[in-house]
Amino acid sequence: MKQKLKAGAGTANIEIARKILNVLDNYDRAFGVVTPETDAEKEVEAAYKETYDMIIKEFNEIGVKPVETVGTEFNYELHQAVMMRPDEDYEEGIVCEELAKGYAMEDGTLIRAAMVVVAA
Repeated sequence: MKQKLKAGAGTANIEIARKILNVLDNYDRAFGVVTPETDAEKEVEAAYKETYDMIIKEFNEIGVKPVETVGTEFNYELHQAVMMRPDEDYEEGIVCEELAKGYAMEDGTLIRAAMVVVAA
């Protein structure tokens, strides 16, 4: 019975994480394109970053970790290759760019594959 409850909690954590990842993706996109200029805008950005960090902290507490990408060997179990391109800094088969973060549970259960570019 205890094992079933633990498995159910793990499945629930994965489903919740998948839904919250959509929110984190929006944060990542916004942080990438919006540059605060006034003090008021900087305060708003700081508040959003604090909320983002709180979500990441809670993810860590339930065992949700980002998938390692840039500089690692392409792993079809963790990465989704969107494209391949020559890259001076990385050997063939090494991830050279991350387009979208991937996440997995501590036990290795994939929540979402990282979308990556692989050196050719």
